[in-house]
Amino acid sequence: MSEEPAIALPQKTDSSRPSGPVAAPNPSERDLIERAKSDPAAFGELYESNYDRILNYIHRRTLNVVVAEELTSNTFINALRALPKYQHRVPIQAWLYRIAGNEINAHYRNAKRRRQIDERLQNELLVERISFQSPQTLEREDAEENWRRYAHVHGAIRSLPAHYQEVLVLRYFEGLKLEEVAQVLNKRVGTVKSLVHRGLTRLKKIIPAETATFSR
Repeated sequence: MSEEPAIALPQKTDSSRPSGPVAAPNPSERDLIERAKSDPAAFGELYESNYDRILNYIHRRTLNVVVAEELTSNTFINALRALPKYQHRVPIQAWLYRIAGNEINAHYRNAKRRRQIDERLQNELLVERISFQSPQTLEREDAEENWRRYAHVHGAIRSLPAHYQEVLVLRYFEGLKLEEVAQVLNKRVGTVKSLVHRGLTRLKKIIPAETATFSR
């Protein structure tokens, strides 16, 4: 397989909210998950530690704050219902990404649920609620510029089939490794690598090369 082509996307940055590589389960987390199956307080801890990660991911897929918050709530409601069947075969974060992905796909299958949000209002909400980098290292103007660049790219990403959207957002905006994306999507690493390559190839035809500053 040839290398992933360079594409005009905002560079990956660290987020002040949980994101990035999916963490492998540790003994204390496994214990918390088991307790959460019957203890609402323990599930509340899982909710608090993963909420912003899932919110960021859904927002990057929908570019709509209201929808992102709604689908994030749905994700955790479904997670609570399904938690008794969770078997630790994948990290809890990967499991939550899967549920969130299902919510996103269901949202786009249902045209009646699509809403239009005033871009100016959404931009203000984004700067406060969704971050690309720690506020200690990223000024508000830089955050807004990062937002504008991502908003520009988002239209191109949204024009791709859903399976390309999933792998590109997980790989480049959530910062997951290919192996971790494979865990989330329950696919082979080779399949994910192929999807990433084909998705980037399609994106390269849409986004002008002169705006390229993509970090692999």
